[in-house]
Amino acid sequence: MTKSLVLLAGAALSLSGVAMAAEPTTINKDEVRAVVAEMLADAETRSSLLQGGATAGHDGKFFIASSDGNFRLNVGGQIQFRYLLNFSDDDNTVTNDDFDTGFQTRRTKLDFTGHVINPDWTYRVLSSFNRADGASNLEEAYVEYNAGDGFRARWGQFKLPLLREELVSSTSQLAAERSITNEAFTQDRSQGVQLSWGGEEWNFKFAFSDGLDSENTDVTAGSGSGFAVTGEADYAFTGRFEYKFDGSWDNFKDFTAPQGQAFAALLGIAAHWQESQNTNAPTDVDRDTFQYTADLSFEGDGWNVFGAFIGRHDEFSTLGAADAETDDFGGVVQVGWRFAADTELFARWDAIFADDDRGLENDSYNFITVGFNQYYAGHAAKATIDAIIALEETNDLVGFGFFPNTGTGLRGDSDSGEVTVRFQFQLLF
Repeated sequence: MTKSLVLLAGAALSLSGVAMAAEPTTINKDEVRAVVAEMLADAETRSSLLQGGATAGHDGKFFIASSDGNFRLNVGGQIQFRYLLNFSDDDNTVTNDDFDTGFQTRRTKLDFTGHVINPDWTYRVLSSFNRADGASNLEEAYVEYNAGDGFRARWGQFKLPLLREELVSSTSQLAAERSITNEAFTQDRSQGVQLSWGGEEWNFKFAFSDGLDSENTDVTAGSGSGFAVTGEADYAFTGRFEYKFDGSWDNFKDFTAPQGQAFAALLGIAAHWQESQNTNAPTDVDRDTFQYTADLSFEGDGWNVFGAFIGRHDEFSTLGAADAETDDFGGVVQVGWRFAADTELFARWDAIFADDDRGLENDSYNFITVGFNQYYAGHAAKATIDAIIALEETNDLVGFGFFPNTGTGLRGDSDSGEVTVRFQFQLLF
């Protein structure tokens, strides 16, 4: 700005010289010099104010911040672009189509984080755009306060502290998608409050919320009665305990382990209980849910192993009908190996073991996923190719709302052997 004003002042002096040559009696050179001096002084003041005001740039994140660092806004995002190929049985009675393919913008998100007042008061607003119609959707919106000595409090909409696979960001998975088992038992996001404490070797989180998978619901919204637990509960409690045997907490923000990483190990145990809304409506299904899980994670020099067991007990009651109970289980085992610095092979088995009383064609549904990742700049620029195979027919799961699922790429099949191949490129900014 100073340079620009100097140039303008120079131009003004030149023009004044021409004017005085033409009409020497109408322009006072002292007045012109006074105007120029005033302009330069004003430019210096504005430059000083700019240096003492807000800052902006990129230090791993794009940001705008106050000069004292007490207020900061980080702007980031995620783009996952994907090509899918789905193969199913010739006589598929679920979709009546044995082959489907196409491009998909699987995830497009804008992520706003930062702090206000001082770095102890942090916030996050995460929005995504629907892959089918581009509509914007709120995923997370919360405030967190760091009380010191490892204690934190969070309130708003966020992921409940239950399944570790769900707690690891979609930006940091091995496969293009989380497991089908995770989709069946996921806590996803809810509205509530959470207290946590973290130390050198262990941490604990406790949440009081509206229940599993209840994001963007109002207080009067109902709850679902299908296999997956969704909708608004009257109240819900979730607790997760983690113990780190070795390594650093940063090792467990994702599932991969680069070559040269030291050994790391983590144990997680979590439980959740909720009671659904209860009304006198004859069609109302009251549902109480108790879900629990245990998981182990190991990482080393270019290799990683993850395993989780999940159980859920449901009690259903309807006016004029006998009460019912179900016990469903799930399991996940996942391994990865970086045979080159930036190239990784991985494989995963996951399964759903449904209660006999659900009346499904099969009691168990097994899925195998294999693929590889190519890292160009860590997770910030990553290519993934994988294939997921359903070992049993999955048409019964269509009735529970799992399929067709364009997110996982599986559509449901009346025979075993449905296969989906996924080509994906991820960019984070």
